Amino acid sequence: MRLPILMYHYVRPNGMRMSMRHHVLDLDLFNQQLDVMAQKFEFTLGNQLLNAGGDGSVMENRIWLTFDDGYRDCIDYVLPSLLKRNATATVFVPTEAIFERKLLDVTKIHLLLSSTQSISDIISVSRQYYSDANLESVVGESFDQLYEKFGIPNVYNDSNNHFIKNLFQKLSPISVRKQFLNQVFEFFVKRSESSWVDELYMSPDDVAYLSAAGIEFGTHGHSHEWLANLPAEDQVSELTKSFKFLDTVTDSRTNRLIAYPFGSYSETTLNIARGLGVQIGVVHRGAKLAQLEFDLSEHLELDRIDIMFFDQFMNREFD
Repeated sequence: MRLPILMYHYVRPNGMRMSMRHHVLDLDLFNQQLDVMAQKFEFTLGNQLLNAGGDGSVMENRIWLTFDDGYRDCIDYVLPSLLKRNATATVFVPTEAIFERKLLDVTKIHLLLSSTQSISDIISVSRQYYSDANLESVVGESFDQLYEKFGIPNVYNDSNNHFIKNLFQKLSPISVRKQFLNQVFEFFVKRSESSWVDELYMSPDDVAYLSAAGIEFGTHGHSHEWLANLPAEDQVSELTKSFKFLDTVTDSRTNRLIAYPFGSYSETTLNIARGLGVQIGVVHRGAKLAQLEFDLSEHLELDRIDIMFFDQFMNREFD
């Protein structure tokens, strides 16, 4: 059978939108979506897939809501809306942001892209820094070559937007990429990282509170890296560290779930996850319903639907 799994990130009042370049869902629209879903589905959680055993009929007419990145939106706006409708959800958190209070690179990129109306300005400053720091000698590619490789538009981004995201997510080596991003970020974003952390991310106490309220938690990695691009030992470190933090405020018997950051994983990732007791994993390979095989003891590659495709999903375009 197939299960709809919806993927959310930011959910906040319209006046708090960071930028039209990000898929920040308006809170009123989220509430409308919940009302529609509550009429048609029963809300479920990841662990309930395992509890179903071999009887797939218990999962019929279910829907699973998932939220990535551990934003404060989950406790400030999402939880009240869920409780009002007797609904529940799963939150996948990158534990470095929550427990070590560090601003993730992926969030820095969101803030960077929201800092100016002209992405061309960001590209120009990035080009200048790349030249001044002689990064071509380290990376092995010119800035123009990087643009050709990374500036490929997709359904979510135009060429410039996707270039900046890929440049600061995928450039190797990682240490060079992080320093590069920090320089450009500080040029455009005139605020301390610590102030952003407190504004954007939940705290460990928030996670514990949500868990006690019935919200399910899983890992989104520790530092939200592209797992498939990391050596095996670094992947082990990412996931081991993340679960160690999660275990301090949530139940280790129910938190062994994973949403692969950026949807990036490999067979090595799957084997590492299995070794850590993970039986449920969600991916992002386009707008697809998850295919469930109830004779299996694990579900490590369940597809999710980005919430930007909600209307198409409700119109049964993915059936």
